[in-house]
Amino acid sequence: MVTLGAAGLACAIAFGVLAAAAAALQAWPAGLPLAAGSLGAAALAAWSGWRLATWPPGKLGFFRDRLVVIQGRHEMRAVWSDMETVTLARPGSWPDMRLTDRLTVNFRNEPPLAFKPAQFGLDPPACRDLMIRLRDDSRLRARLPEFDSVRDLAVSPVVAGELIEPRL
Repeated sequence: MVTLGAAGLACAIAFGVLAAAAAALQAWPAGLPLAAGSLGAAALAAWSGWRLATWPPGKLGFFRDRLVVIQGRHEMRAVWSDMETVTLARPGSWPDMRLTDRLTVNFRNEPPLAFKPAQFGLDPPACRDLMIRLRDDSRLRARLPEFDSVRDLAVSPVVAGELIEPRL
């Protein structure tokens, strides 16, 4: 999208300059197609910018101790050590395994977390494989950034996906 937008912007400027030069030379038959090309390229650049601003609709973050999924205003956190299974199989489809494009993360004492990796620009099988590698390999997770959020400092409501330990 960035390449397409940059090419559209460059073509819009180039065709606009050529159209202005043709208009200055009183060559209207040559200037009109150049102006139309400039408008088309500007429309392509605007469309590319709009696609970049709206994609992806959510955020997916991999941190040392957890996975964070933000879809709209809903934030879900999943601690790596509490994950049991990461699968693309439809829940309850055993013994007839049916693969879907929805990734389901099952936990020990919590309801499962499910999301579509394609909404974040990821291939579902590749995302599943990455999550399994990160869950099982602590040395690989050590290369990830630490989870540090302003929301941790503020009082916020509990959101599904995070283990809460009652302290007495």
